[in-house]
Amino acid sequence: MIHVDLPWNPSWLEQRNGRIDRKLQPAPEVSCRYFVYAQREEDIVLAALVRKTETIRTQLGSVGQVIEQRIADRLNASGIERGRAAALGEAIDAETDMERLVRAPAEMDDEERARHERLLRDLDDLWDVLERSRGRVGVDSEELQQVVATALDRAGTRLEDAESEPVGAVKTFRFDPADPAFARDASWADAFDDLRQRRRKRRERASEWRRVAPIRAVSFEPPVCSDGTDAPDVVQVHLEHRLVRRLLSRFLSQGFQSDLERVCVVVGPGAQPRVILLGRLALYGAGAARLHEEIIPVTAIWSEADRDRRPLAPLGTRGEETTIEQLERALRDTSRPPATAIARVRLLAKRDAVDLEPELRQRVEQRRAEIARDLARRGDGEARDLARLLEAQRDRIAQAEKGFDPRQLALPGVDDAERRQRERDHLHWRTRLAEIECEIEEEPVRVRTSYEIRASRLEPIGLVYLWPRTN
Repeated sequence: MIHVDLPWNPSWLEQRNGRIDRKLQPAPEVSCRYFVYAQREEDIVLAALVRKTETIRTQLGSVGQVIEQRIADRLNASGIERGRAAALGEAIDAETDMERLVRAPAEMDDEERARHERLLRDLDDLWDVLERSRGRVGVDSEELQQVVATALDRAGTRLEDAESEPVGAVKTFRFDPADPAFARDASWADAFDDLRQRRRKRRERASEWRRVAPIRAVSFEPPVCSDGTDAPDVVQVHLEHRLVRRLLSRFLSQGFQSDLERVCVVVGPGAQPRVILLGRLALYGAGAARLHEEIIPVTAIWSEADRDRRPLAPLGTRGEETTIEQLERALRDTSRPPATAIARVRLLAKRDAVDLEPELRQRVEQRRAEIARDLARRGDGEARDLARLLEAQRDRIAQAEKGFDPRQLALPGVDDAERRQRERDHLHWRTRLAEIECEIEEEPVRVRTSYEIRASRLEPIGLVYLWPRTN
């Protein structure tokens, strides 16, 4: 006998002092019973199915799906034959998949191991991308903060004055657009708009939006709270952030005016003086579009002896890497060089530039050829992608044009507005097909042409001398 208990919560009405209250009675137990008759063969099989179903539900999990399918196949194949009900019930009770039950944990362990290895490989790939990005950009958070502090100092304010509440160990800074350093120039307003707590609504005046939407704080490192979430009121700035680009533009616009000179001496960590000639290579395409810009260094060991007979000899790749590394370390911790070093360098600066300029021009020509090949490959790739896109669009429109039947527009249920729209679409398809044929011929050529170098410019930036601390 099988019975199932079902809860039942009827309500009853009670009238008290002219008021009707609706209350819940305690839920009585209701039993639904199904009686299994031993002499009925169908009941013998159904009882075995109920027992097996409960076992599958409570013990076997996903393996039970295989057993369910086997039982279903068994019943579909022969049904419940007379005289075989008991044997069929025993077969259902004995149905199992021990091999799969034993193999499942091993398979799960293998899948877990493979998933773990895949995650480790993905993590290694991400670390590799991060390292390559750092090597390409070459700017860490401390260096960016120093550059921003210098730019703010030249603008007439100080980064330290804008320091705000920290997020853990990360410093934050909150700027005031009303500061005289920013208020004098209206172009600062656009740079601060990226820091506001919300976007500007449609038809909202810019002055009203800037009045009610405060400025969020900025940080130069990830502002992560103690619970692992990002601080909602802090923005981590980077080289491409509008505010940072606005600050760095002061150096680009002022060039080497004021205290910035084309020849400078920096105290370096090496044991002998070194010199770096820096040149900026700029490549332009059609319409004066800037295709590439790069700073190319030429390094050498600096010496004063026999300069009339022995010019400076440019260093090779290994020596140049050492010099650039020393320059980066020196710029992180700058100090004023001695006056004697400045006087000695000043006498030979022009000759040093003349000695290193031929090597700079030779390297520029090599880089120009390499970049031209890279730009040509990029142009060919984009041209092929554009051609495939246009051809796919042409094929889709041609297919729609082929399947268009104007008689369908006369069917019931098609209103006049829909009919007119379909007719306009059909007319546009024909026009568009003619245009695409021309674009397939012209646009890929235009893309390739846009990556052709039309003009180049080499501008010597200046000389940097690394002066040893012990010299």
